Amino acid sequence: MAKVSVVICCQDMAESMRAACESVRWADELVVVDSGSTDATPDIAREFADVYVETHWRGFTGQKQYGATLCRNEWVFFVEADEECSPELAKEILELSDAELESYDLVSMKRRNYILSRYVPAWDPDYMSRLIHRDRCLWRDEVLHDARYASHPSRHKWLNGWIYHKRKNALSFSDYFCGSRLDKRLLMVAESMYESGRRCTWSDLVIRPAFAFFKFYVLKRAFTDGKFGLLIAQKAAVSVQLKYSALWAYQELRSADKSFRAGGSTSESVTPEATEQNAAA
Repeated sequence: MAKVSVVICCQDMAESMRAACESVRWADELVVVDSGSTDATPDIAREFADVYVETHWRGFTGQKQYGATLCRNEWVFFVEADEECSPELAKEILELSDAELESYDLVSMKRRNYILSRYVPAWDPDYMSRLIHRDRCLWRDEVLHDARYASHPSRHKWLNGWIYHKRKNALSFSDYFCGSRLDKRLLMVAESMYESGRRCTWSDLVIRPAFAFFKFYVLKRAFTDGKFGLLIAQKAAVSVQLKYSALWAYQELRSADKSFRAGGSTSESVTPEATEQNAAA
């Protein structure tokens, strides 16, 4: 097995930082990139990290690319500060041979998501492209998260093990809804969609939210989770409704040649912790 470096990007994640670090003890190196924590995150990180760096926020893609440059190994595994690598996934990674990895640029795995400390099966499978050869994989810069892809589909491998997301976070209603975080997300998404040529139509506001509810509640079987499943489907529908409403507002203001300002601007920085599972994307 090729040696693997782990990169954790973080800011003010003391409640889950220890679990994240302990879950990757098997790695040859741990690099922590902190974008300005004011809680106990740095103290916890220094207990585990081979390299600890505090630096400014470069965006979701830029921060991870920077972290990869600090690693001494070519294979890099990205874990968020509110995630854990499961023992099953660690075993799969460690069992990958050097000869096998020579055939790949990128390795993806599934993520299990938790809301209000409860597992959300309706969001499965949530594939993450997290194990990369830093010199061979290609990066795609996206607004709310980072994405990577292989030079050819045949050079992309999938594993069966899980990353756990927010399993150890304290019970908080903000897992389900956070107004300020949602405001920043909507502004960024609306601008990105508009610049890519997307425009909001009546069907986006009427049909898409309804289909999002149907998809998660019926097709993804959230109904088997009782009231919790109903809330998950509702969250998906509301997320889609707000996303396209923001796009409509943005395009209207752009067409009127007005600046788009509503509770902030798209130039505001959004930290790694501002991102959550976007079930309705």
